[in-house]
Amino acid sequence: MNREPEVLSGGLVNSGAVLRHGDTVERPAPPHVALLHPHLRALRGRGFGGVPLPLGASGHRERLSYVPGEVAVTPYPEWAWTGDSLRSVGVLLRRMHEAAAGVPFDRAAGWPSDLADPKGATAPGALVCHNDACLENVVFRDGRAAALIDFDLAAPGRPVWDVAMAARYWAPMRGRPGLDPAHRLRVLADGYGLGRADRSALPRVIEQATAVCRAFVERRVERGDAAYTAAYERSGRTAWDRHQTWLAAHRPALTAALLAG
Repeated sequence: MNREPEVLSGGLVNSGAVLRHGDTVERPAPPHVALLHPHLRALRGRGFGGVPLPLGASGHRERLSYVPGEVAVTPYPEWAWTGDSLRSVGVLLRRMHEAAAGVPFDRAAGWPSDLADPKGATAPGALVCHNDACLENVVFRDGRAAALIDFDLAAPGRPVWDVAMAARYWAPMRGRPGLDPAHRLRVLADGYGLGRADRSALPRVIEQATAVCRAFVERRVERGDAAYTAAYERSGRTAWDRHQTWLAAHRPALTAALLAG
């Protein structure tokens, strides 16, 4: 007897279009699926099992192995905001980067530019970054970050860019009652094992990443994307302005927290 597929919840782009059939997930294929699937296989071949296994693509759909575990979706559960959870995200991102550093990639290929590092494939130490390690895209097991999913926006860039993108969600830079962004940024950096030069650069890179994310959202609003338009109407231009002003004003405090000790 065939069971109806389970609709998996998640982010805005593929809402309602990600289906689980037992151990298989079927979802919209990103335009760079022909680049992405070999990359995911290569990560697994280098010992990093924290990504889905590509099972094929047909038309505009792709098939991947289902990654078991818990994913934090809105309203976010309290366990997602613990220090241990945050540190483990840094550890997981570092493990992925260490594997990705050994995977060659075509620097001239058509990787997505939406959330990509502006320095791109030509930056020293560039590797294929996830670029969207938000709460909805990290799978937890036993209270620790165990896998990354949804590589739709993956593209070459600096590792510190990927850390900055993750920090925007996990620190979080837009504020959440009871959480100290400077302290959480330090915890994430410690979990990752971020070097001193990148720690000094990270607050400014977060500002750059925030500007890229804002442009990404506003392009989709201009195109009439209903999901992004609704989200933008809730936050709006003024909220983005306040957020970017806050980041610039708190850059010294964030840098001091990262470099303390």
